[in-house]
Amino acid sequence: MIQGVGHLSQLLAEMDRMKVGAGSPAAAASTQVAPAGADFTQVFKSAIGHVNELQQRSEALQKAFEMGDSKVDLTQVMVALQKANLSFEGMTQVRNKFVNAYKEIMNMSI
Repeated sequence: MIQGVGHLSQLLAEMDRMKVGAGSPAAAASTQVAPAGADFTQVFKSAIGHVNELQQRSEALQKAFEMGDSKVDLTQVMVALQKANLSFEGMTQVRNKFVNAYKEIMNMSI
């Protein structure tokens, strides 16, 4: 499994738990609580950093291939580009879900 996807899965699971927990007290009691050391902000920052790292790595491989580096082949470049693309798309989906959850919370009546 790609490490960035693991981070994204954690974020999505956390958002699902928050959504279910907001629905009813019984549903909130039945969901698992995140470990004490798991901070949403830190997990999110780590995932963003990993996505950035994958993009920079793919750009470096792409430049090396274009410059004719014999140690870099086309397969490496394509795999790195796909990893970076998938992780960015996943991060975009998490961001969209987070924004939608924020909007739902802001529209709740007290």
